[in-house]
Amino acid sequence: MTEKQKAVELAAKLLKLTETEADEYCHELAEAGAWYFSVPVRGGDSLIVGPDMTVLYANSSVSFELHVSEFKKGTRTPIELFEQ
Repeated sequence: MTEKQKAVELAAKLLKLTETEADEYCHELAEAGAWYFSVPVRGGDSLIVGPDMTVLYANSSVSFELHVSEFKKGTRTPIELFEQ
């Protein structure tokens, strides 16, 4: 399984999407060495998945630039928060 496939699988689980949807919404963030997922609906969630499978979640009120900037700084969302 490639790094992208692992990221797609994780994003699908955390964002409650099918893997096909997650793959469709996936964009490489080469500058951050990560994958960016954005659900293209009003109020859609976004998720950045790093190569170590750590993530940073953002809701629609967070700009793309801020989301990427915080990810690069090392900010992460604990996976456990998605299980609540």
